[in-house]
Amino acid sequence: MIFSDRDEAPIALDMHPDWAALLGPPARELELEIGSGHGGYALAFGPRHPDRVLVAVEQRRKFAADLEEKVRKRKLGNLVVLTGDARILAPRLFPEGSLAAVHVHFPDPWWKRRHVRRRLVDDGMSTLILRLLRPGGHLDFRTDVERYARDAVERLEEAGFANASGPGRFAERGPEEIPSTREKRYLASGQPVWRLRMTRPRESR
Repeated sequence: MIFSDRDEAPIALDMHPDWAALLGPPARELELEIGSGHGGYALAFGPRHPDRVLVAVEQRRKFAADLEEKVRKRKLGNLVVLTGDARILAPRLFPEGSLAAVHVHFPDPWWKRRHVRRRLVDDGMSTLILRLLRPGGHLDFRTDVERYARDAVERLEEAGFANASGPGRFAERGPEEIPSTREKRYLASGQPVWRLRMTRPRESR
């Protein structure tokens, strides 16, 4: 089932939805969160950025349903909650160059070698995210797994992203950065988090 806080009917997935018609005025920047989990980031994003729309995609139905209910109760009209696999949904939901930002926070590292291909930041998904971002749009990636972070920075740069911190380097936590539910625990305990802020160049390949 596809949830929307503005419309009881499912969003059609056989074409790119008309987001402006679905969400109404004013025209807003469109952002995507892949793997919203318990929704800590999305629920803080909504009231902080009323001029933007965040589409939160979560594969676990219960998490998505719980988040959608919180969105309804708080009347956050700039959040849309969807359940499904972002690899399949994203190219159906968004035309190329339509996203101002993509947020990927603490994806499953898939430790076993035979499962590495399931990692979210693989060559195919890196290229897809790059295409969906508008020129100058950014990818906000965070993980608590250093090995995954170092693999991700290499793959993303090879896919054509520009690293705002410099090639191979990780970003510092910004003062306005919104922590996810999981990241709040790490901030409290002092556990390290590796951050990447990547940008689609104005002229990307």
